[in-house]
Amino acid sequence: MQIGSVLPFVALAGAVIVVLLYLYYVKGMFRVAPRAVKLDLAGKMRNIKKLMDAGKYAAAITLAYRTFEQMCGARIGSERTNSETAREYIERVLKVIPLDPVAVDAFTSVYEEARFSGHEITREQCEYAIRVFTDLYPKVDLSIATE
Repeated sequence: MQIGSVLPFVALAGAVIVVLLYLYYVKGMFRVAPRAVKLDLAGKMRNIKKLMDAGKYAAAITLAYRTFEQMCGARIGSERTNSETAREYIERVLKVIPLDPVAVDAFTSVYEEARFSGHEITREQCEYAIRVFTDLYPKVDLSIATE
């Protein structure tokens, strides 16, 4: 066999591979459908209350905020990426979910303070954050599968 007779088959095979890679990476074809998110909201709320009762206010706020992010991520089909800040992610969420931007901003600010500041969080700050969280989460479409 000569190289000239094999070359068209190699070129065809290469073209098929390129088309399949394009369909997979660019168009998202041949991928497994995402799993339904199971979110045990009642369990999360119990854990938040336990953290508050133990005086771990920063941890309670962080858990509430991360739960809020999970719910938003399940709704929009996109979690926060490692390169995104909480604010960048929330900006993206607010483009899809009609939430009160002032309340979301306030919640995000308290979360950032609890998560990243060096000072102690007061019970009043924690109660405020949890109150904002409990006002916001029903507005996130609860078509998310909950247990």
